[in-house]
Amino acid sequence: MQIFKIDTDGNAAVKEIEGDLKSLQTEVGGLITLANYYEELEEQGIDIFADDEGLLKANPKVSLFVTDKKNRMKVLTELVGNIIFVSHDNEGSTLGLTDEQIMFIKEHLKPMLYFTASGVFRKAHTF
Repeated sequence: MQIFKIDTDGNAAVKEIEGDLKSLQTEVGGLITLANYYEELEEQGIDIFADDEGLLKANPKVSLFVTDKKNRMKVLTELVGNIIFVSHDNEGSTLGLTDEQIMFIKEHLKPMLYFTASGVFRKAHTF
């Protein structure tokens, strides 16, 4: 199945994976959790899975800043660790992304640079 992955170094790419639970966990680097996200993604049938224990790991790195739709400078939440975008059907099953969904993600995803509290410069994305 096709997924869209953002890793902890800020790299974003489409990947092909098996699509079972183990392969989803491998991509995020741990236990997966369904992350909060924009209504626009929900309308497109897109889910974001993140590492459920990402904040507990040593030196967590932000991969995605979820910002306010009206005020992009206002951060609503931060997703740390590797994250993946997938799709779902009406019964809640996880599916691969369609080409149209991938285009939607690419059109709305914006790369950004930020400083950590310790002064380290990092790359992430905002949606």
